[in-house]
Amino acid sequence: MTVSYQSKVSSSSSAGFTKLLFLWRGSLYQVLYRELLLFMVAFIIISTLYRNAFTVSQKEIFEKVVRYCDAFITQLPLSFILGFYVTYVAKRWWNQYLAIPWPDRAMHVITMYVEGNDDYGCMIRRSLMRYLILTLILVLRSISSPVKKRFPTLEHVAESGYMTADEIEVFYSLPKVEFNTYWVPCTWFITLLKEARKSKRIEDSEGVKLIMQEFIDFRTKCGYLWSYDWISIPLAYTQVVTIATYSFFITAIVGRQYVEGSNKMLQTELDVYIPVFTIVQILFFMGLLKVAEQLINPFGDDEEDFELNFLIDRHTKASFLAVDYLAKIKLPLVKDIYFNELEVSIPYTSASAPFKKKSHRGSVHHMPVPEDQHMMFLPEIIEEADPDQSKSRRPSMCSNKNEGKINSNCKDKVNDSFGIMQVVQQRSSSNGCGEVGGFGGGGPNSNAPTKRGGGGGFKQLAQRKSDATQPVVLVSMTRRPSCNSGQWKPFKWKSSDCGEQRRASVGAGSRPERHQQTNVDLQKRVRPETVMAAAVPAIVPEGHVNTAFVPDRLQRDVWSVPADLSL
Repeated sequence: MTVSYQSKVSSSSSAGFTKLLFLWRGSLYQVLYRELLLFMVAFIIISTLYRNAFTVSQKEIFEKVVRYCDAFITQLPLSFILGFYVTYVAKRWWNQYLAIPWPDRAMHVITMYVEGNDDYGCMIRRSLMRYLILTLILVLRSISSPVKKRFPTLEHVAESGYMTADEIEVFYSLPKVEFNTYWVPCTWFITLLKEARKSKRIEDSEGVKLIMQEFIDFRTKCGYLWSYDWISIPLAYTQVVTIATYSFFITAIVGRQYVEGSNKMLQTELDVYIPVFTIVQILFFMGLLKVAEQLINPFGDDEEDFELNFLIDRHTKASFLAVDYLAKIKLPLVKDIYFNELEVSIPYTSASAPFKKKSHRGSVHHMPVPEDQHMMFLPEIIEEADPDQSKSRRPSMCSNKNEGKINSNCKDKVNDSFGIMQVVQQRSSSNGCGEVGGFGGGGPNSNAPTKRGGGGGFKQLAQRKSDATQPVVLVSMTRRPSCNSGQWKPFKWKSSDCGEQRRASVGAGSRPERHQQTNVDLQKRVRPETVMAAAVPAIVPEGHVNTAFVPDRLQRDVWSVPADLSL
């Protein structure tokens, strides 16, 4: 039975916790007094033999043994081993308590959705709850010794009213199996629930769903209880902790002896017969081990084990009371005593009046705000640039603070990564700089949408707005490295004057790799009759503009340039 002492520590005064040291039931002294008496008797006997019965040579040998045992005790990490083990056992102990199913939620849902105050309706509700409690009893009979002593056979279960004669007969008629059959009443629960639905005792299908949810939760926890009994803490782990603790216990009987010429710290002549600090260590280490031994199986009959027989009685009485007697009572609907009061004042007794405190209204509830800061307005929000978007756009090749204005100092820009020249228009009266995005997307100052991603092929030409009165020319320009000087120069898109030399520079008879190919290497030959000519003003120097042909597939991607701009 669990020892409860909550009422004795209702306040944090030192007197309240001091009283706990004098409790016997479930205390440290109750579980440890045998080991402590054995240690003290053995320690006194060995100390007496050393001083009165040993010869000089025997004393020398004994003193060496004492020093050896004392060194062993110092090297043993017992605090770490015990602390971790007890923490794990205590957590498992509490989880096992949480796994014990309670039928309260199920009985409320059954009372809500199973209709009928006649005998048949009450029988359905009571039988459903009886099957749930019977499942719990069958589980506890297989894992708890107190419950097994209460219900040693199924006849005792039937005699207690949890099974009928027909149900026992069905239970015994099952084929012999090698596993636990505590779940059989669960099938009876489901069958009865289906009959209640067919007989219109449960009119709402949502009610069947909620009842099944509570039933599954109850059934799951019963499985957890059985699993906790089946899967224990690894035996080797428990053996390690037990051997380490009892090794300290036995070794301390010899290693903590007070011998002649001893210079141990915290050891005086008082330790000749009563080792004070060693006794404290025994209480600490052996006490932790005893705590773990009591918590490792909470379904037994120790002082700290769960009161399972009490839970069976409680669940049975509460379930039958809720689904039968209380379900039939209909109380009249009345107004409460505070019905017409806006502010409710709840009375206190004289004993509880000192505990009435002001409610917490917030840590900054009383913080004053200056009146000159009460004016409300809409502040401007400065949006930060998206780092991912800035990485995906090509940085500007020349400063551009005024959109649409082109600085006369701007030069032709070259995108070396794609072998494409950036075409920059120049206006003598402008004092800004603009640029056209290269292949794969417009630059930071370009308004042209991107229609093609990066890769081989012609560059994407941007389309800019122009005045309606100005004529429009179509421009298409690319660049490639010169064969002789290695410098970049403009060329006509159909020309391939030194392709053989460039391929020879990479390897005789081989075509350059994909990343080494220029637009001329990648473009396809187009027959003259399949292309459309583009009008170019005569003022544009020949050799800088494609004066030949522009493929019709480029006509929709051309860049409109005002006619008064010159290259």
